[in-house]
Amino acid sequence: MQRPHLSRTPLSIATQRQTVRRTLLSSALVASVLLGSSMAQAAPVALNIPSQSLASALNEFGKQANLQVLYSPDQVQGITSRGVSGSLEPVKALETLLQGSGISYQLNGDTVILNAPQGKGLELGATTISGQGLGTSLTTEDTGSYTTGATNSSTKLPLSIRETPQTVTVVTRQNMDDQGAQSIGDVLRNAPGISTQAYDSDRMEYSARGYAITNYQFDGVNSMYDGVFDEGATKVDMALYDRVDIVKGATGLLSGSGEPSATVNMIRKKPTREFKASITGSVGSWDNYRTEGDISGPLNEDGSVRGRLVGVYQDADSYIDHYSRKNDVFYGIIEADLTPDTTLTFGMDYQNIKPRGSSWTGNPYYFSDYSKTDFSRSFNPATDWSRRDVQAQTTFASLEHRFANDWKIKGTLNQQTNDHDTQLGSASGGMPDPVTGEGMFFYWGKWEGHRVQTTADINASGPFTLFGREHELVVGYTSQDSRQTGATFDGSLFEMVPGSIFDWNGHYPEPNFPKNGKYETNQNQNSAYIAARFRPTDDLSLILGTRVSDFQYNSTYKYYEQTSTFSDNKTTSKQHGRVTPYAGVVYDINDTYSAYASYTSIYKPVTDRSITGTTLAPTEGNSYEMGLKAEYFDGRLNASVAAFRTEQKKLPIQVGTNPNTNEGIYESLDGATTKGIEFELTGEVMRDWNVIAGYTYAQTKSDDGERVYGYPLETTKPENVAKLFTTYRLPGVLNKVTVGGGVNWQSPFYGKIYNDAKGDYDIIEQHSYALVNLMTRYEYNDHLTFNLNADNVFDKKYLSGLGNFNTTYYGAPRSLMLTTKYTF
Repeated sequence: MQRPHLSRTPLSIATQRQTVRRTLLSSALVASVLLGSSMAQAAPVALNIPSQSLASALNEFGKQANLQVLYSPDQVQGITSRGVSGSLEPVKALETLLQGSGISYQLNGDTVILNAPQGKGLELGATTISGQGLGTSLTTEDTGSYTTGATNSSTKLPLSIRETPQTVTVVTRQNMDDQGAQSIGDVLRNAPGISTQAYDSDRMEYSARGYAITNYQFDGVNSMYDGVFDEGATKVDMALYDRVDIVKGATGLLSGSGEPSATVNMIRKKPTREFKASITGSVGSWDNYRTEGDISGPLNEDGSVRGRLVGVYQDADSYIDHYSRKNDVFYGIIEADLTPDTTLTFGMDYQNIKPRGSSWTGNPYYFSDYSKTDFSRSFNPATDWSRRDVQAQTTFASLEHRFANDWKIKGTLNQQTNDHDTQLGSASGGMPDPVTGEGMFFYWGKWEGHRVQTTADINASGPFTLFGREHELVVGYTSQDSRQTGATFDGSLFEMVPGSIFDWNGHYPEPNFPKNGKYETNQNQNSAYIAARFRPTDDLSLILGTRVSDFQYNSTYKYYEQTSTFSDNKTTSKQHGRVTPYAGVVYDINDTYSAYASYTSIYKPVTDRSITGTTLAPTEGNSYEMGLKAEYFDGRLNASVAAFRTEQKKLPIQVGTNPNTNEGIYESLDGATTKGIEFELTGEVMRDWNVIAGYTYAQTKSDDGERVYGYPLETTKPENVAKLFTTYRLPGVLNKVTVGGGVNWQSPFYGKIYNDAKGDYDIIEQHSYALVNLMTRYEYNDHLTFNLNADNVFDKKYLSGLGNFNTTYYGAPRSLMLTTKYTF
């Protein structure tokens, strides 16, 4: 289908208006008789159009359905449309939008012409609207919605949430704004089914279904994640993003390898065809100041070239003593329609994170007499010069061409550059005397690293006909390469903390860290993938896919004293032709409910080594899921219930430390099984009432029935996680006020602390806890809004980290954030 170029043609002269009106209407009448109503037979498309003004709704309808809509602004002035969401035939969607307006329509091929309501004349100002496809280009910004009509984050096929045979959580722009989410960590902390545990002041681990999340994507492009250094993956600033798709469970078809937890796909904001701009300022607890600027619009007269710029500056202290962080963010993107069917995208983003007073681990759990410590939540064991500086820059480009038969081909190239400068001093070692506070020692460390990873992806997708029915296919190839280099410095300096730990204030002379080595790590993954969605009947769809991958990993650590190399530590791993199959089936029970089931295999290369120095075998397994999904209120509210089971073999667990290299010694766990259930409800319960809620139960046990602990956080994951957040816009004269709130609850989790007195581990527990959050928004006028967010309003004291180097870490106390936004 040929997509016309977007244009707006105001006809101000009466003669021109009448000429255009007669020409269009007469042409439409003749064409509709000769050509018939091709839109009436059009296949269903995934739509997500919230209730809004009819003019805005028609604009979105034209974009999402790839149709031209011609109407007069006078026709639709003051009319509010119903919302439309889900996989619908365009004509049915249009009828829903126009319901109650008295407006009828005529069809001319791929053009829709609205007729005036009875008793009104038609003065036509023509608006031609061009759709730009589905999937990642379907934005949630400015929709006010808590859900979306389509996402391709699970299979690279544009499917609605109901059509996807896995649990998918979509965190929209509106939800992020309502909850005051400034980073991806804020998003995950509040997302259904996700639990959070802290390494220290700067590093968090996010988990789903019993395992850490290690797969992070940007516009569907994979990114390699280093959970130890965390070079920015869990610190990404959300000012750049339209929404976050979280696909639960194993996602080997998308990523090739990884934990069977979830894949987090961050969808960038896109340039707009209309000018828009905003300035946002925030002030919060502990001197947290933040400013955002966002400007977008056409760069030429016809809007075929569009651009967007986003900038952020944040300067914040913390609830922990002598800790602060500065954050600079820049994002620029340009979209150019080279032809009506070819779009070129180019952009870059940059983030510079500079914390000071960064802790390495937390507080000791035991006093020297093995009684429990009780440090203040504000206590910071770090020195005031301790830091984890991160600079992350991404340059990206894509070229997409849409063919007349609804096929498209897209090539994407991403290059991410990450630099980290880590220098740590933390008074976290040992066990202090309960009376004098003496006996603690420092954990020292200094590392520098530079990583460049390049990812190229090309894929083609579109419909095909088989046995008289239309189906969908995507086929592609991905190449990902990463090279990381850096230097290590002598961290073996053993220094006792002077005096009492109770008098610690972070002031301590910065030592000289002599360089003692360098390292280089190279990783490469090449994958070919294919997925097809077959439609044997109108109510049944079958998704089959596979990914074939080659993996290569090699690392070299050279430790030396002055100019003499004394250790050359190498690790190499290769796997070829690893096949990751995927299968899913969805059956539409009726217009509301669908049943589904899916299967995928699990594969994760392992670089950990045994006590003999050999590299452990890869982790392998299978993941199964089945459930029921529902779309209520024309798709404005999505619900799902799922049961899942994950089976894995050869999981690496740490059993010791090599005293020569200070690296971990691992062995493979024979097997582990996770089983559980998950519920989610997201969207609009009724007009002006949004909700995102979920409950997950996931129990992970080894084959011998024991708990499974992670590393470097030697903890289990909470088996139960429940989250609810909701907002309601007040009616009548109070309709400028929106109120909301929610609760995040999780069951106990357990950590291991080594007890020298008995020569074995003690199992410690963080009991179940709930955090209550509240918000309110006041819309002063169409341009100015005020948001107030309160987190942990009952000031719950809890541990968010257990067992990292025998320490614990407190979660954040109550905080407030006031945000003011002005839109132009």
